[in-house]
Amino acid sequence: MKDYDYVTENERILEKWRKRNEERGETNFADDGIMYRGQIDDNSTERYESDNKQENKMWNEAPLRILFLTKDQNAGEDCDAWDVRGETGNLSYAFFRNLMYQLYGLVITKSGDKVDYNSFTNEQAIELYKTFPIARINAKKEAGVSSVSNHTLKFYIERDRELLKEQILNLDADIIICCGYSDYVEESGNLLLNFLKKECYNNLDNKDDNGWIDNDGWIYYDKENNKLAINNWHLSARKSSEEWFNQLIDAYHCFLEKHPNFIKSHRE
Repeated sequence: MKDYDYVTENERILEKWRKRNEERGETNFADDGIMYRGQIDDNSTERYESDNKQENKMWNEAPLRILFLTKDQNAGEDCDAWDVRGETGNLSYAFFRNLMYQLYGLVITKSGDKVDYNSFTNEQAIELYKTFPIARINAKKEAGVSSVSNHTLKFYIERDRELLKEQILNLDADIIICCGYSDYVEESGNLLLNFLKKECYNNLDNKDDNGWIDNDGWIYYDKENNKLAINNWHLSARKSSEEWFNQLIDAYHCFLEKHPNFIKSHRE
């Protein structure tokens, strides 16, 4: 069977989204999707070139597809948006440090082996981030600044729900990390997770018929579709990275103890 072309379909969705934004006077569009895995551009320390065939092949064959669902791009005042897929990251920023560390913890943790925050190095986290097939999607494509209010984010999610749903379902990730928990949001406390539950995977829940319940609300599982969602903080949240990491990975490890086949049932 010929591999499905996730990359080309994602580009089609982005182009449709960009045109709709431009019709509304929004012209600072931040592209996203499966992270680039081509060569690093010599003229920039922060961009990869795309290698569509390689990226598509890796995503088709990935034993576990991981998607980080985030709010919007922090481009700053009067700055142009950039392609999220070209970010190589910088551990001096909390956003990228938490992203890389949490990615490493999720990839390496198995049902019988839990990863601790201090059990690996920065270099190991960076290397996995650069090579493992992952994706990033911003719910709000118009670039923003250092923060976006829940009211504004909710407006964009509702306005663009059709395209956001189409992009998420097209990438067909196995683990979706919803980076936007807030004490002031109803239901799950996370607008991104609420959207995912309502529009994409209706059976996501933090309890199931195997007797597993996540009382802390980190893990939501859709058994029918074999999809896992993580109710995560914003990656720049002012929290202890170590405590945050260990709580998240503890919850994921507990889930795997009850569902050991989860990481064995995706394209292996």
